[in-house]
Amino acid sequence: MRSRVLGALWVAFGVALWLGVFDLYVSRGAREYGQEHAEYELHLRAFEPSMIAVMNRAKHDGVIAASLWAGAAIALGWVTILTRRSTRASRHATGSL
Repeated sequence: MRSRVLGALWVAFGVALWLGVFDLYVSRGAREYGQEHAEYELHLRAFEPSMIAVMNRAKHDGVIAASLWAGAAIALGWVTILTRRSTRASRHATGSL
């Protein structure tokens, strides 16, 4: 397979991974708000939680975590492509296929 196609596939995987991790953090934020609001209604919490504050924190954390995971996956994928390319070139140069 050509290196460009493999590179594009790794980028597509990274985008899908980013979206998945970000969605996980946002859904956790929604669940956290639900938990905090239930605690407030049961008088276990002194103040009403702010949905905006909880979701902004979840989005912020989600962007950071998703970017780290996707960036690592894409970088490691490209390293495998470069390693594969250099290995094939060295085998071709020595004449052993």
